[in-house]
Amino acid sequence: MITIEQLKHSSDLIKKTRPAYQPILDFYSQVFIAQEQSRQDIVLPPVVIDQDLLKIKQTNKMPLIDQSEFLIDSKAAGQLFDNICDLAVDFAPKLSANAKFLKKIDLAHSYHLNTLFSVILNNQSSTLHDLSRLWNIPEHELIFFGYSAIAPSIWICAEQLEAYLIDMPDPPKGYCPICGNYPDMAFLDKTGKRHLKCCFCDHEWETKRMGCTFCENNDNNMQHYFFNDQEKEYRVNLCDHCHNYIKLVDLRQMDRTFYPKLEQVTTLHLDMKARENGYTSYGVLSNDGSN
Repeated sequence: MITIEQLKHSSDLIKKTRPAYQPILDFYSQVFIAQEQSRQDIVLPPVVIDQDLLKIKQTNKMPLIDQSEFLIDSKAAGQLFDNICDLAVDFAPKLSANAKFLKKIDLAHSYHLNTLFSVILNNQSSTLHDLSRLWNIPEHELIFFGYSAIAPSIWICAEQLEAYLIDMPDPPKGYCPICGNYPDMAFLDKTGKRHLKCCFCDHEWETKRMGCTFCENNDNNMQHYFFNDQEKEYRVNLCDHCHNYIKLVDLRQMDRTFYPKLEQVTTLHLDMKARENGYTSYGVLSNDGSN
């Protein structure tokens, strides 16, 4: 697990090599630090899976749980929510006004905040739309603030659930074996093995080196990628079968501590290029539009 100092150091290194991302990192690095600090204070009971149900899931290569089954430390999530709102006021001008409004809502009516957390966990798009209209705040911003606050609890649950994967046969390749969500990033470890990272619970799992992450198409004529000579640690894999893309980080080309969320927000130019060419990504939760 990365330390706070390593996270800060990696952020500083990226700012030096890519100064255009400094405003984004000034905000996001503080958010990530706040999340890691919150993670240290969270105490949750383990998510228990019945052995008979576990056998069914293992046999059918099903995710261990639905994302609605993650447990949340509401007190810690509420404190983190307030912290992130304060950070947005200080470092993210485009989010500042809505952050102030959301913090007032939280202080006056905490049940509103728990409703937002529940909406995200249960993927209730219609209720999210209603909240967006009620508060006059874009849905993607509500997702950002709400998910960012509950994320450390989700990460801890996922770490606890990893024990159930020990006897699992080959995991599903295109989606998270813990919660069933799609990956938002791939990376090659120091030995060249490819891993995927879940966009929701942050679980990482090894997958085959070749073929599309999402549809598993192996036709070489449909698999492409692009990269920049000045950024040898990054590559974007493209699939002409499902028209999805995924960003890949080669840790063999990296001289700093790898923190996936940092790499995600400082490679937005790669997302833009992929989308300009007609590709999408299943594994992107939302873009908060802070910059």
